[in-house]
Amino acid sequence: MSTVSKSNPAPNPVRRGLSLLGNSLLLLSVLGVAKVNAQTAPTAQPYEPAYTDAPTETLPPLRTRLIPRGSIAPVRGEVTITLRNMGASEITYEAIAATDPRTLASGEEVVLSGLSAPTTIAFYEKDGGLTQATISDVSSRDDTFTVEFTQAPSLSEDDNSIVLLETGNIFLM
Repeated sequence: MSTVSKSNPAPNPVRRGLSLLGNSLLLLSVLGVAKVNAQTAPTAQPYEPAYTDAPTETLPPLRTRLIPRGSIAPVRGEVTITLRNMGASEITYEAIAATDPRTLASGEEVVLSGLSAPTTIAFYEKDGGLTQATISDVSSRDDTFTVEFTQAPSLSEDDNSIVLLETGNIFLM
């Protein structure tokens, strides 16, 4: 019996060259991507806080910096606020989430009853002037107070809102 041994055919030099070339190109492209990524990737920098000679000052929260202008006792969470325009210009006001913007002419007064606490009333002079609000008729045993609007003498005394908290504290801002 005769055995025929099959030997591996001689590798095709063209096929072997292409395979080698393909592997080389793959290796070069991988190395190229790695090089690009290494060049464009951000490097980790240690955190170094900035030091200054000036002392750092932190401000307390806004509520602790404001001083209440008065305090009332809401009844079942509701209050009554009287707005009185003592200035020469019309005032536009709005009880946020309770009324639409309304106008209060010079010398007029309006009573807003049944407002829920907390509430904010925003206001401004229609002609663009500065407005000063003064809180009066405040009693910690009552659920009402009055706000009188006049022309503010300076920008530092310009007010544009009244904030009434659930606790009954009244703030001008």
